[in-house]
Amino acid sequence: MITLKTIARLGSFTKASEELRYSQSTLTIHIQAIEKELNGKVFERIGKNIVITDLGNELLSIADVIVKAHEKIETLKNSRNLNESTIRIGSQESIALYRLQPIINEFQQTFPQIKIIQVLGQKSELVDKLLTGEIDLLFVMQRPRDTANVAAIDLVEEKMGIVGLGQNLQSLDDLKNKNFVFIYPKNDCTYRNVFEKYLGAYLDSRKNRIEALSIEAIKQSIVVNSGVSILPYSTVQREVQSGQMSFFALDLSLEDKISTQLIYHKNKWLSPVLKEFIKLIEQEIHFSQSTFIIE
Repeated sequence: MITLKTIARLGSFTKASEELRYSQSTLTIHIQAIEKELNGKVFERIGKNIVITDLGNELLSIADVIVKAHEKIETLKNSRNLNESTIRIGSQESIALYRLQPIINEFQQTFPQIKIIQVLGQKSELVDKLLTGEIDLLFVMQRPRDTANVAAIDLVEEKMGIVGLGQNLQSLDDLKNKNFVFIYPKNDCTYRNVFEKYLGAYLDSRKNRIEALSIEAIKQSIVVNSGVSILPYSTVQREVQSGQMSFFALDLSLEDKISTQLIYHKNKWLSPVLKEFIKLIEQEIHFSQSTFIIE
């Protein structure tokens, strides 16, 4: 079933072979076994293209259920060795650096034999990996929304604000009086629209602008260029508390509020280990959030 799903998704035995790390002959044996059982073709070769048949599509529609059921059986079979499991996590950089790592360290102290694989990337890429089963859990910052194929847990509403160097920025009026360099989040960033909406009135042809590709790049640009940007408080908490940076909290409208969410596929069977990990994430992020004090 995994072979079937992978070939259907990639449209190629060669690419599926590379991804699954099986020889093409092994993939052929897998597909032939399916076709023998069903007494029909699940793929056809038309020219250089691999096309899934109607029979293949029918099987594909229940392949996820079969794979998840198999995962559950394997977990139950190996229930005595749950500490030897692997958790595959996808995350945006800002969440991985400023929220997840201490919690992962704590979890691994309790379950030292669990292997945790972290995959960092853009939200769209990570969602694709979640839907294809390449990762188990996904952590993203986004506006709350419903998605047909995934379940989402709102972990914490992010405190968004304007960040500047030292005490250079105490109110929005300060933006009018000084020639700040405006540091843009990258174009596909979750809160790029918040930046443009709340700082748009202060952006004109006389202002210098820089687009940074990461949270750390934004922070470095603020320091080097005496710039300003909009960031979640969780990403600059240390600098604000030390006095290196100032943080002016924004009162966002309901449609602009951004939350850190934990997302998993609705068909995903949550093993005992995954449930323990999710429970710790919820507890620790709630606790850490309750300790944030913004004056």
